[in-house]
Amino acid sequence: MKAILKPGYFVQEIAGEKILMGGGADVDFSKMMVLNHTSAWIIELLQEQALTEEDVAQKLTERFDVDYAQAFADVQDLYRQLLELGVIVIE
Repeated sequence: MKAILKPGYFVQEIAGEKILMGGGADVDFSKMMVLNHTSAWIIELLQEQALTEEDVAQKLTERFDVDYAQAFADVQDLYRQLLELGVIVIE
């Protein structure tokens, strides 16, 4: 499944922590998410273009010292969390 971050969501650094949050008049603090370095990097990818879980897992193996199977499992988990929060769109 290809996913892209919904418009209006962005990564903000607050007190040294990277936070995924929405902006504008309809800010919903229940949809905020504290991100580690890797998930923040993935969110930034999803701001630019729609990517499949496989695409992101491959990019993780190229950037970080992780095998594909672990990267894919982690990406699946992150996509699931982002879907539950309603901050990504599936194409």
